[in-house]
Amino acid sequence: MNVKDNRSFWVYLLLTFLTCGLYSIYFWYVYVEDLNTVFYGDGEDSPNYIIVLLLSWVTCGIYGVYWRYKQANRMYREAYDRYGVMIEENGSAILLWTLLGYLTGGIGQLIADYFMIQNLNKTALVYNLRAY
Repeated sequence: MNVKDNRSFWVYLLLTFLTCGLYSIYFWYVYVEDLNTVFYGDGEDSPNYIIVLLLSWVTCGIYGVYWRYKQANRMYREAYDRYGVMIEENGSAILLWTLLGYLTGGIGQLIADYFMIQNLNKTALVYNLRAY
């Protein structure tokens, strides 16, 4: 099964803005589905993004920060082990950018999103090549 390997951060940002955040929910829902497909069988499947969103809301955003940290570490470790893809940003880097986002009016969060999107793109490209 092919997964999307050319997600654009800039299109994500524009459509999220134009739809008052609704596109973001769709984007991350599909992102999680592809993330779980690419890293299937590692024992760390992410819950459906709607669950992540609800848990983030209930915990005032804490679960969302934890989820990003956990999934970034998952990509960091598994991308190289499975596909030989070097990812520079681990969970700690994503956590740092996310937390800096609270101090910079969201800029750090956007940087964390950029890294998460690019890292899955790089890995999905190799995944798709191996699928055939």
